[in-house]
Amino acid sequence: MKGLLEIKDFTGSVQDVDTKNRIVTGFFNNFDSEDYDGDIIRKGAGSKTIAERKDKIFFLNQHEWKQPHGFASVMEEKNEGTYFESNPLPNTSYSNDAMILYQEGIVKEHSFGFVTEKSKPITVNGRKLREITEYKLYEFSNVTLGANANTPFSGFKSRYETVEDINLEVKKLLNVFRNANITDDLGVQLELSIKMLQMEAFNLGKKHSIKEDEPIIITQIKDYEPLIKTLNNFKL
Repeated sequence: MKGLLEIKDFTGSVQDVDTKNRIVTGFFNNFDSEDYDGDIIRKGAGSKTIAERKDKIFFLNQHEWKQPHGFASVMEEKNEGTYFESNPLPNTSYSNDAMILYQEGIVKEHSFGFVTEKSKPITVNGRKLREITEYKLYEFSNVTLGANANTPFSGFKSRYETVEDINLEVKKLLNVFRNANITDDLGVQLELSIKMLQMEAFNLGKKHSIKEDEPIIITQIKDYEPLIKTLNNFKL
């Protein structure tokens, strides 16, 4: 929850970014699948709120009401989830940061804030879940660096299974630092994310250096040394 709103993230929801016209398209939720809260949102749950108040549903930066990107020119429910096309993002520092992160492929998630209007408990494969059949939508947001709105950076362990995954993400983050137009706030976010990736690389190194029938060894962590050295030497 953020205030009175429920917040849910949707990974892999960026479809396209038109950098020339500053338009973002994608999905901010999906239907008929269980999320980490044990909820299932059904198609049609947002049809009423979209029809009644589409022009009042804000596109925000990181769920910050003080940082609106604007509104959606298109918002509709499709089979897989709720699709949107944004209006051109304004020329503000936070929207410019968001465009850079979109361009570099660092923004991978959208999220939305809503109030549940109709729901009921259901049981699926012995699990007790909540089925949401109607909600009132207030905003949807870009979510940077895999951050969950309530527990930042909780997505790292599920996303990065190999050192190659981490190397790719670090390269993207370092590339953003070469852009002189990023704000100080984004710089702090990127530095924190790189440090979190450093910790994840170390944990992966320990995990893969241990085999079931041998003593604990650290020889395989050598594969991770170039990445860890880069991160340790990195300074803003």
